[in-house]
Amino acid sequence: MNKKILIIGVVAVIIVAAIGAAVVLGNDGSKERTTVTEQGSDTMLELMTILAEDFHDSQGSVQVDVTGGGSGVGIEALTQGHIDVAQASRSIKASEMAAAQQNGVTPVEFAVAIDGIAIIVNQGNTVGSLTIEQLRGIYNGTYTNWNQVGGADMPISAFGRQSTSGTYDFVKEAVMEKGDFAPSVSPETGNAAITVKVQQTAGGIGYVGIGYAKQATSAKIVPLAEESGGASFLPTDETAVYNKSYPLSRSLFLYTDGTPSDAVKQWMEYVLSDEGQNTVAQEGFYKLDPATLQTMRDRLSA
Repeated sequence: MNKKILIIGVVAVIIVAAIGAAVVLGNDGSKERTTVTEQGSDTMLELMTILAEDFHDSQGSVQVDVTGGGSGVGIEALTQGHIDVAQASRSIKASEMAAAQQNGVTPVEFAVAIDGIAIIVNQGNTVGSLTIEQLRGIYNGTYTNWNQVGGADMPISAFGRQSTSGTYDFVKEAVMEKGDFAPSVSPETGNAAITVKVQQTAGGIGYVGIGYAKQATSAKIVPLAEESGGASFLPTDETAVYNKSYPLSRSLFLYTDGTPSDAVKQWMEYVLSDEGQNTVAQEGFYKLDPATLQTMRDRLSA
């Protein structure tokens, strides 16, 4: 009898692992809690954690465990079948998609929020604005003093992200034109670490998600222009972010293995609900525009 129960238990565990989201059973066999696992972008970590808490409070039976580590880490975990959802501040790469398919995983992309990467400097910095070319020069080592880009005579201390970060990848492509960062650029573990370093360093500069920049009271956000002589915009300008007049506008994504169902689908529906999108805005990011939001909802229901 005990052997039979053991065999049934092992089979049940195997089935749960194959499904993805883990189901926790009560002593009487009733379903008590389902856990959805999510990992990835540090830019999205605080936002997704708050959304997960609100989602759990709204229904009680599904818990979402959210961790960071960077977009690349999250996508790799999804492609290997280790998690249910990957959060990413960039689109999945062709190489990552190929690796996923080799493992029998089919990543499906859902945009869930809009972000404007903010360029922040120390509050005492007098620089008025920067162009993308000047920003590139700062991060590739061409410019080493603020007086070379319209600021005071002060050494530049540039802070960036680690290579596993989706924000790192985005800046490398959008600003650096896939060129290398200078060895002097200090790689930090996340948005919060960059913000602290910039606030503590007179000549500091860093790039962070807009939600973090709005909380940095001892740093200031620098307006950006696409080119010299062009109009400059702030990532706090919602219209400029939506129409991409602000040059570092981007989408934030969640990836699932195929079109989600059951608990994962419930979670995704909440993130894309009006309530979820209101939380996106409350945390300093931007809601999806109505057309994109409807497209994502339709994709979820496909």
